[in-house]
Amino acid sequence: MNRALLSVSGLGCSFGGLRAVDDLTLEVRRGQVAGLIGPNGAGKTTCFDLISGRGRPDCGRAVFDGVDITGQKAHRINRLGLARTFQNIRLFDELSVRENVLVGFHGRLRGGFFSAMLRLPGYARQERAMERRADELLALVGLAAQRDERAGTMAYGQRRLLEMARALATDPKLLLLDEPAAGMNHGETAALSVLIGRLRDKMNLTILLIEHDMRLVMNVCDTLTVLDHGKVIAQGAPDEVRADPRVIEAYLGPELELGDA
Repeated sequence: MNRALLSVSGLGCSFGGLRAVDDLTLEVRRGQVAGLIGPNGAGKTTCFDLISGRGRPDCGRAVFDGVDITGQKAHRINRLGLARTFQNIRLFDELSVRENVLVGFHGRLRGGFFSAMLRLPGYARQERAMERRADELLALVGLAAQRDERAGTMAYGQRRLLEMARALATDPKLLLLDEPAAGMNHGETAALSVLIGRLRDKMNLTILLIEHDMRLVMNVCDTLTVLDHGKVIAQGAPDEVRADPRVIEAYLGPELELGDA
């Protein structure tokens, strides 16, 4: 049986008097693409912050690959194999596309500052290997032709893909994607759907994503968790969730069906 790579139980946090996340419980099994959906302000990105170490829960527990990561620092969680992208894209606009991906490798370098400064052979070999891997990742996400362009000149959808490539440079076991299709046109979203499937099937990557494009969600996700006002209101297979009256009411309104979004 495929055991959980990420297990979250009773996770919660408040900002002032607002309960942003309230008793979040979910599991993401190895090899799954899981979706975390809900209306704006439901607490989805806050959940990502709590899981990835960019926020601190005031209750509950998160276990990643058998390690309790509750309240740990983001860089420590990243070293365990959990990477994420952000709703607000965070790139180095003055660097090239390739250089942005290379930034993702910095935590894996061996030898430290003096090896880099003196250009010792071991460091130079690592650097060449990272450059080759960066080129492979850019090809994977469809940005090979833009390798030497400045990141700040790229279209919004391409910037999303570049941030994903940089996250992949950390060699994660679990990738958290925060609205990866935001700003993409229909063709780009279709290509993203194929890419997500390839990451799971070819790279054995487990993915948890936040997304408002429901066609993408229904196409790629094995399981869904739905939030409303910080609380889980439904969990299960996409077809089950789509038919749940609570989801239709809270997420889309009583007039709409989930598949019509």
